[in-house]
Amino acid sequence: MAKKTIVHKGYHGSMGVNTDDYSLYGKILFIDEEITYKGQNFSEFEADFQAGVEKHIQSCLDNGKEPPFS
Repeated sequence: MAKKTIVHKGYHGSMGVNTDDYSLYGKILFIDEEITYKGQNFSEFEADFQAGVEKHIQSCLDNGKEPPFS
């Protein structure tokens, strides 16, 4: 059975398929910031999601906030 979300460092992300070109897309869930990611295959999709999570964590730290899930 396929997962409906992807997880990295406690952050969950949605997964969707663009049926025009069969690419994957999603956004990080349960945070105030809108961070989206995409990929032409699952490897690209996962890497872009993980990069988005890392960017969010660094943004929190740069602003003196504790990242919510790391």
